[in-house]
Amino acid sequence: MPAHRYRAPTANGAVLAEPNFDAVPELVEANRKRLDRTDVVVGGLPLRELRTLARREVLDLVRDSDGSAGSPPLLNDISSSPDRPLLLAGHQPELSHPGVWVKNFALSGFARKLGGIPLNLVVDNDTLKSPALRLPAFKDRDPNSARLETIAFDTNPSGGELAYEGRQVFDPQLFDSFPDRSAPLYANWGYKPLLAKHWPSARTETVPRTRKVGDIFTALRGERERAWGCHNLELPVSRLAQTKAFARFVWHIWNDLPRFREVYNTAVAGYRKANRIRSANHPVPDLAEREGWSEVPFWSYVGSSRKRRGKPLIRAGREFIWRLESDSFAKPPIPSDLDGFVQHVSAYREIRPRALTLTLFARVCLGDFFIHGIGGGKYDEVTDTIIRDYFRLEPPAYQVLSATLHLPLPAFASTAADLQRAQRRVRELQWSPHQHLNTDQHASLASQALAAELKSLTEHEPPRGAHAARREWFRVIQRVKEQLRPFVVNQVPESESALARVQSEVDANAVLQRRDYSWVLYPEETLRPFLEEMRDRASQ
Repeated sequence: MPAHRYRAPTANGAVLAEPNFDAVPELVEANRKRLDRTDVVVGGLPLRELRTLARREVLDLVRDSDGSAGSPPLLNDISSSPDRPLLLAGHQPELSHPGVWVKNFALSGFARKLGGIPLNLVVDNDTLKSPALRLPAFKDRDPNSARLETIAFDTNPSGGELAYEGRQVFDPQLFDSFPDRSAPLYANWGYKPLLAKHWPSARTETVPRTRKVGDIFTALRGERERAWGCHNLELPVSRLAQTKAFARFVWHIWNDLPRFREVYNTAVAGYRKANRIRSANHPVPDLAEREGWSEVPFWSYVGSSRKRRGKPLIRAGREFIWRLESDSFAKPPIPSDLDGFVQHVSAYREIRPRALTLTLFARVCLGDFFIHGIGGGKYDEVTDTIIRDYFRLEPPAYQVLSATLHLPLPAFASTAADLQRAQRRVRELQWSPHQHLNTDQHASLASQALAAELKSLTEHEPPRGAHAARREWFRVIQRVKEQLRPFVVNQVPESESALARVQSEVDANAVLQRRDYSWVLYPEETLRPFLEEMRDRASQ
């Protein structure tokens, strides 16, 4: 497996697009032909039929959901031309940074260009990592005051990470006061972030009845997208997992688990080798088998809360006996025959995909093209190997898209290159003082003699094998440098002071110019043109 290195752009406004925008139309058409197969059977159906089923079920769910209520033209287009290219992207329902959000605008642009259907998968089966946002703080243009502050938008009284699909707002008062508690930090930014204007709409007219964090953030994002000309359909992964097409996909893997596990673990091992990774947990752990129980690459939930996830372990037989890795007791068995399994899984809604099986299903069984971020694109090198070795298919192409947009905060003048120069000067004053003798010091007979002696020593280095001579040579060089240091000692305080200033400014810029600040911290006049340009580049 060849290792591909995707690097996040560092320059403000820079974009990573591999392959580039112009290549996408041809790749979409090639993917559609590549996946139009009747000789590949998945879940008891030829792949062509399974994809038709998945597409029909997913678009029916979209029609019936509230998530795309703001895009009625798209819903009408589905009914009139349901066989158009289905273009996909996806991310957790978090308040992501602009480099993630660009995928949605590109998705909308590609759909406009290709006459396709844009569908964003809301990965609500993933967990909320932290109920807080990080904001930059500084005072009076003092670089030493620049720091990150973490402001909570909710509490987490139960502890641990909870899945978005079951994660409600625990403390509505804390949630609703988030803009007010953040205001002292952005008071001197020189602009009002979107947070100040649009967070209230997330708690009033657009707040979903569920009062779930993921639903609220999805509604907030969708409101801005539609206002800025980005129109996509949306579907939570928790609902995607209710479809019969997904249940067939799950059955296919469970019913053929020994072979799938071998391919899966081999693909993961190949990724680790290609990327020189030693961790057994990266990019994902191997699928385990212990004491007669076999791990499957999906999630399920502990109890009926749809909050805490667990890894299912199964025993195959006339029925699938299964339990969660964290539990010692078995769940009600699932029929192992295809029809019974599909009926059970789609009715009880207990199974969710993990990251790799989500993109595996989305790319092979559902869509015609997928737009990944850097992390997803990197992980899908594993998925490509699984597609190739397990399904005997040439993997469909996808795009990796990301970007960097800094907050419009005043930066300091010092750069990383300035820091290197300042560090080098302080170091040279200690170890190469002869390089910093000023004019008056050069006129000194003593300094001239020492500098000449040092020059002669460096030009007459003993051979490597002459250990005793080299030790004496090194000792004399250090003695001469020590004798030269008094001639430059007056430069040391100024150089160290300059280094401290440059270091503080570079450290401050590292805070002020982070690329991973949430989009709600930007002003509309900075963020909107950037995202609209991404949409327009994809649509041209």
